[in-house]
Amino acid sequence: MSIVLDGTTGITAPAVTGPIDAANLTGVLPAIDGSALTGINGTPIGAVVHFAASAAPAGFIKANGASLSTTTYAALFAVIGYAFGGSGASFNLPDLRGEFLRGWDDARGVDSGRGFGSAQDDAFRSHNHYIGTYGYDGGGSVKYNDVSFSNWQNVGTISTAATGGTETRPRNVALLACIKY
Repeated sequence: MSIVLDGTTGITAPAVTGPIDAANLTGVLPAIDGSALTGINGTPIGAVVHFAASAAPAGFIKANGASLSTTTYAALFAVIGYAFGGSGASFNLPDLRGEFLRGWDDARGVDSGRGFGSAQDDAFRSHNHYIGTYGYDGGGSVKYNDVSFSNWQNVGTISTAATGGTETRPRNVALLACIKY
């Protein structure tokens, strides 16, 4: 028996019948022959993968928002259509450069109201930082956190100084996002 990996259609092997033999995987190969695969090693067209390289490997293209021909990349267009933009004879790839991915809500209700493939700007959940107001009236009376202790005189508030960078983000590693075509 021989196995062929031609780099474009996947693994092909002659049909084998009989029990599975753990030593040579007889009986398993027909289930993973090239006719059952949509890409090398079964990677389906449209799969987004991150690579630890600065160039897309064979069979993949950078997920950089590029506009592609619907005929040249017909198989990929059949999967993603115009979900990321385009019209007529061209469609757009998702642009994942510098983005964090978020699973589509798909009617779960955690991130409802968003369409598949839509982008979202950064945001902070609404909150406040309360720091009490202090004052002294010169005669021994004090006010703290809006509670009066007689003869209150407002002498000012306390505020916090701004801190942080230009964005909110978790720790991260930059890899190249690619899509299978």
